[in-house]
Amino acid sequence: MKPKDSKDSEEQLQLFFKQDPFYLKKYVKEHPNNKMAWYLLGRDYEAQGKKGKALYCYAQAGEVYEAYENQKVALPPEEIEPIHRWGTERQKNRRKRIVRLMAVGLLAFAGLLFAPELERVFEKTEESARTPVIVLPEGMTSNELQETKVYYLAGEKSQENVGAALQEMLLRERISSYAILARGIPLNGTAWINWLKKPETLLSVEAKANAAQQQINYHDAAACSCQPSDPQKADSIVAAWMTKQEQDLVLRSAVAAYIRRTGQAPAQASQLTEAYPNNVLPGLTPYMQETFDRDKDVLASEMSAWLKQAEGQPAAADAKPVPPGTGQGSLTKPLTEPMQIIIDKQAHRLSVVSGNIVVRNYPVGLGADRTPEGSFVISEKVRNPNGKSNGEFGSRGMTLSDTNYAIHGTNRPSSIGKDESLGCIRMAKEDVEELFDLVPLGTTVTIGKGSLSKEEWRSPAPYGVTPRSVDTNPGKKYNWLN
Repeated sequence: MKPKDSKDSEEQLQLFFKQDPFYLKKYVKEHPNNKMAWYLLGRDYEAQGKKGKALYCYAQAGEVYEAYENQKVALPPEEIEPIHRWGTERQKNRRKRIVRLMAVGLLAFAGLLFAPELERVFEKTEESARTPVIVLPEGMTSNELQETKVYYLAGEKSQENVGAALQEMLLRERISSYAILARGIPLNGTAWINWLKKPETLLSVEAKANAAQQQINYHDAAACSCQPSDPQKADSIVAAWMTKQEQDLVLRSAVAAYIRRTGQAPAQASQLTEAYPNNVLPGLTPYMQETFDRDKDVLASEMSAWLKQAEGQPAAADAKPVPPGTGQGSLTKPLTEPMQIIIDKQAHRLSVVSGNIVVRNYPVGLGADRTPEGSFVISEKVRNPNGKSNGEFGSRGMTLSDTNYAIHGTNRPSSIGKDESLGCIRMAKEDVEELFDLVPLGTTVTIGKGSLSKEEWRSPAPYGVTPRSVDTNPGKKYNWLN
């Protein structure tokens, strides 16, 4: 959108370079949703030493403040001063203020004229900053990491169990680089395994040209009754592998969801990141793009077979999921099954699971009996429902099976963990934004009671991607049962 009058635009630009405080205050009153204007006004007050007013403005600026300052704003309640009490006195340190703000003056003017587009830029900047990066261990190539096999031991780490697992590893597959046996940490004695809890690295096998000379290193004394070797190398490999495996999981889940929705596998990675309403995922990491280009036929074959098998399994009558078995013997390959979402109404938790692995476990707000139980799918994903990132539905929304129920954000964060909604599932801003990037359109959602832990597990490095296409829907008014 271009300015209607170039003379008026030039006058606005001059006012920004002059940083007239009266003009800024007048503007934010007339345009309370313009975050760049709030940010500039906050800088104006900070230059005057008016910390309370500055913090109030920064809180209104939200992600614009975070993009410029590279930190989140802390807003002590006692320092908030209502905007209606603000005076109109001139600043005393005018020159200092102009020097500090000249660098953003032109961008600020653009922000007022192109506010929606500019907020989109800041949102993308913030999300690309948290895109997961695979850090290779020293001396290891990406091909070696790709060939590394990591297994989870199910059950106790007794010498008998570890020996049986090692034998199974050596017999089942040819080890071309490294193979590592780790013990996934179970949840309170259940069959569920906590993905975000650092696994116990029990042993590693390093490949040799002669398979009979493969080197086995034990890293846990209880697993071998021996002096364990330093696990640092194996631990660093597992850490890199976990980042890779999580991105593999998102990609596999997206391919499976695409096949389920369209009846055929995607021929191009771009088909997974189309614009709304076909936005299976908002974006792909560079690793996911590379993996799809290399392995798309294998992915299509494996996910088609998994879907065919899954469709033949009868649904549980009470919609209460039961963790699956751990595969052949005592070993399991984690995160090989597409993601599903489980919502536990008793625990007020939403889990993302793959097989018997709990990938994330978020607190949610629900509506008690108003929240339906049963099986659904994510039939729609929308960014900034009703054109707002801070409205009643928050910055992300995911419709369940074309109903008026949805998983979405909220402007009432105090309701998380409680039964105050009309039936929808409310999530904290950072949680719903990670979930939006993590799970694809078409993901199965099961709502029941009594299946999840009340613990919360958030990744220290939240998953996120830079959007590749438009996934907003300004033409629709959402009336979910908030």
